[in-house]
Parts: sequence; C-alpha cells; structure tokens
Amino acid sequence: MKIEVLVVPDCPHEKAAVELLRRALDDVGLTDVTWDTQVVADQDEAERIGFTGSPTFLIDGRDLFAEPGRAAGLTCRMYATPQGPAGLPTLDQLRQALAAVCQTGNAPAGPGSGREPTNEQRRHWQDTHAAHPGMYGAEPSTPAVHAAGVFRAAGADRVLELGAGHGRDALYFARKGFTVRATDFSSTGLGQLREAARAQGLADRITTAVHDVRTPLPLPDDSVDAVFAHMLLCMALSTREIRTLVAEVRRVLRPGGVFVYTVRHTGDAHYGTGTAHGDDIYEHGGFAVHFFPRQLVDSLADGWRLDEVHGFEEGELPRRLWRITQSLS
Repeated sequence: MKIEVLVVPDCPHEKAAVELLRRALDDVGLTDVTWDTQVVADQDEAERIGFTGSPTFLIDGRDLFAEPGRAAGLTCRMYATPQGPAGLPTLDQLRQALAAVCQTGNAPAGPGSGREPTNEQRRHWQDTHAAHPGMYGAEPSTPAVHAAGVFRAAGADRVLELGAGHGRDALYFARKGFTVRATDFSSTGLGQLREAARAQGLADRITTAVHDVRTPLPLPDDSVDAVFAHMLLCMALSTREIRTLVAEVRRVLRPGGVFVYTVRHTGDAHYGTGTAHGDDIYEHGGFAVHFFPRQLVDSLADGWRLDEVHGFEEGELPRRLWRITQSLS
C-alpha cells in the first residue's frame, strides 16, 4: 500500500493534513505505515496526474475522496464535511476511507458521493451510534465486570476488546488499570469512545482501531494477555467466519492468555423468528444475530481449556446468553 499526500507549494493545510493522516492511520491499526508528501508545482503536472486540489490523499495512486468531473488544477481543495465545506476532511471521514481500503482493497468514493458501504450491518451500526450516542450508558456490562476479575487473576495487563462500540467496557477496563486496545467496525462508536477516554483522563490507556473481524486482527502474534468480546461473535457472522476469528484470537493471545466472550444462544426467544438468513442467523429490527448452539461453543474451545460456560439473561425479552471463558495453556 503506497500512501501519498499531494499539495501545492506553501499549502496552508499541509501540516494539518499530515497530522490528520497520522492520527487516522493509528486509529485503523496502521501504526507502522508511512507516506510520501509530493508537491505539485505546475498545471501540466496537475492535469497529468488528475490533481484536483491541495491537499489530496492518495492510496496506490487513487484519490480517497475522488469527485468525478472535478477539473484538475493548482487550487485549494474543499471537502464536504458535516460542518460544511472545509480545507480538510474530518478525522472520522478519513478514518472511514482508510478502513474501507483495508477491508476491501479498493479506494472508496468520498463523502457525498452516494456510494453505499458494502456491509449493511456496518451502516446500520454507524447510523445507530450516530443517532444514539452512548446508547448503552456509562456503566460497564456485567460480563465486563466479571472479565476484569478473571483477567486480573490471570496476571493480564494488555486487553483487546472486540466490538467495543462506544466503549463502556473498554473505559471500565482502563479504569481498572488495564491497557486496552479497542476495535469495532463503527468509526462513529469508536469516536465516542475516544472522546470519553479524553474526558475521563484515560486516553493514555486506550487505543482504538476500526476493524472488521472478518479480516485478520491488526496485531502481532502473542501480543495481548486477554481478549473480551461482548455479543460480538453472535453478530451477522457465518460459522466459518466465527471459527476464523477465534483462530485469530488464539494467534494474538500469549500462552496462558484468557478469552472471555458472550453470545446469544438457541434458547433465546428470538431464535427461529424474524428474517432468516441461514446458519442460525435471524434478523430483528435491522440487527442480525447468530444464535449459538452449545456444540458450536464446545467446538470453538478445541485446543483451549474451557473454563466456564455460564448462562445469564440481559435486557428486554430478556435476551438469553452464555458467558464463555476459555484459556490457553
């Protein structure tokens, strides 16, 4: 992946553009990725490379915020942001564009282009987090409180949370002294998490990355002590994708590491109702759930020590879940 920032000479936004890019790359897990800054100095060059204004962000030669029909030229570029036209995209817009490249290998269309995200559930969660900031409240989930005790007993320090959302559990882990890496495919939710971390003085203990769990985890082998996932594995993932994800969790956990996750199961009242998508996945109100049979839990623990399968209820209906704890020897 080759990243470039194209600017005109003495561009007033150049410094802010590269600072924004560094933050966005870090947020999507590309902490080791660098870029080149290229100065476009004449109109002929601008027309040859399709340069439509300064600054421009390119990945592998493609404009992250391409605007079909826009004339090439040595001008300041204006980006359509939620706050109106601006000399730079917002951090969230750049983060989403980079995350889309990581997940699809294709440079996405820019804001306002009308291009639909490839994953309907991602769009649904993005919209939900935007419409209902902090939708699950500030208090940690009951499974997170339990997991913190398990992690502490195992001597854990580095915790990876999958599907962190707006971060109520990640913030709790940080308050308990853990170093937290929080991932989610909703950049909106993670933005709310970062704001809350700064407000609570926890920004030095939490890092975030936009990540789709259907792709490899953006971490080295044996690099975390514990992994937590509250109702992430039971989202709209196929059984094959779930198995691949658990294998990734195993890869990034150190020997002796612990994995605590929760899932809705086939004893839940919603199982078998709503829109069926196959593979024990049913959709209600726009949210798709993969309901786990017990044999799937057991098979995911192959090669692990299965420490506990605890049944509990949560929320309305109520939802019926299992809290699973498994560890590596």
